[in-house]
Amino acid sequence: MQLHLVVPLRKESSRRDRGRGLKLPTLGQLNSVWNGVLKDQAAQAALHRLEQAGFKIGHLTPHDPTFHHPSWADYIAAIPYLPHRPAQRRFHRGKTLRKHRPLVNALSDLVRQLEDPFCGVRLICTRDTEVPLGEDLRDLAQRAADFIEKFISWDRCVIERNPRNSLIAELRWTIRHRTGKPHDRDLSTIIDAARRAAGRKELLLDNTTLDRIEKRETETRVKAVGRLNYYAGLSPRPKSGLVKPSTRIRKKKP
Repeated sequence: MQLHLVVPLRKESSRRDRGRGLKLPTLGQLNSVWNGVLKDQAAQAALHRLEQAGFKIGHLTPHDPTFHHPSWADYIAAIPYLPHRPAQRRFHRGKTLRKHRPLVNALSDLVRQLEDPFCGVRLICTRDTEVPLGEDLRDLAQRAADFIEKFISWDRCVIERNPRNSLIAELRWTIRHRTGKPHDRDLSTIIDAARRAAGRKELLLDNTTLDRIEKRETETRVKAVGRLNYYAGLSPRPKSGLVKPSTRIRKKKP
């Protein structure tokens, strides 16, 4: 088998700039906001009350803007920079991707052609789509075919949470877990201090609003798991409302 790689000179594609995810604050921004919180008199008092109750965070410092190993200081300092967008759940049924089955067949054919010593394969591609150096094309095609075959058979759920409310809910749950009470007034005071330090408008969250934020975050996860389990056949009797059509657009009453 002979493999020829033809690479015409073309401009680089702009696809690498697409699909960028959530823009996280920098470490400098996090440190600036957290220092502002520590200097705020009302926030200082709130942090002291939380420390007395068992939630000690005043000594922490932001250290990881990518949130791989965040501290509670990261959470608080990031809240002013995170978007407030509606949470949503998207379900993808594997059967809807059956139309892509020919791609698996094409990759399998390529593998067979590359294994045939009397078959020559000539690739025509651009520099940003050529086979990486050191990669075995046959192995690459085989692995791609195996993965795509599995991928188009999966039922999957994508949960896009509200970034800002997700951190607020996590903070409230942790405070209540460690101290026995949610301490909503202190939490709201600290969040407002962080927003002031970032030059943002205060939220003035009361206990009703914070309770609703936490409940919605929990419901988003529970309903998504319940519906996915139903599709997978793990839950023959899903709870009411888990598999009903969306009620965002309600029918007009006659």
